Amino acid sequence: MLEKQFVFFDVPGATQAEAVRYLVEQAARLQRVRDVDTVVAAVLQREAEGTTGFGHGIAIPHGKSAAVTEPTLIYGRMVQPVDWQAMDGQPVSVLFMILVPEASHNEHLQMLAQLARRLMHADFVEKVSTISDVEQLSEYVQAELA
Repeated sequence: MLEKQFVFFDVPGATQAEAVRYLVEQAARLQRVRDVDTVVAAVLQREAEGTTGFGHGIAIPHGKSAAVTEPTLIYGRMVQPVDWQAMDGQPVSVLFMILVPEASHNEHLQMLAQLARRLMHADFVEKVSTISDVEQLSEYVQAELA
């Protein structure tokens, strides 16, 4: 689910839009996104409908677009926490971004549900917030979401 090339530490940005754009640009560089602006707009549109700030410093922004080539989970840890209008009012420093093609049916909902279930566990939240090795983080998340 979380491939190591989609793990990014030190994500720049002082706003939701900047963080989303950075991660979508990385997905485009890795050939999962054909049009950055279209996908950024889809993610931000979804965010405008209601916050994806889960709480405990974590957000799960997501979007569906024909410009996404295949379902992708991206992890990003912010350089500095960002106000995400999270449910608990706390700033966000960890992002799990889910991008899916327009034609997808329930892939993003399944990914979202799996993540949400794990994020209710303090040990998972702590580990995804503190592991600082790309390979270790990828393996941990893969094992937890399997």
